[in-house]
Amino acid sequence: AEKGDAIFGTTDSWVLWNLTGGHRGGVHATDVTNASRTMLMNLETLDWDDELLGFFDIPRQMLPDIRPSSTTEPFGMTVESGPVDGELPITGI
Repeated sequence: AEKGDAIFGTTDSWVLWNLTGGHRGGVHATDVTNASRTMLMNLETLDWDDELLGFFDIPRQMLPDIRPSSTTEPFGMTVESGPVDGELPITGI
């Protein structure tokens, strides 16, 4: 995992990663709501909790970026060769 060859996430981050390219540069992200359900997120900082990650020996590099649940910036764009057959912004998870 520390070498970047393994990632961990929730169902939403897996779908986002695949729609945006997967192994070919997909976006590995989730929103605050889904990240909080892992019980690994610090509710005060809205970021991964380093103490918990250390306790469970989970490398931060394998976790998805945590982004706001609603934002004007898309999480990513679908790839042209994907299931929607074109580039579309993914604006919610």
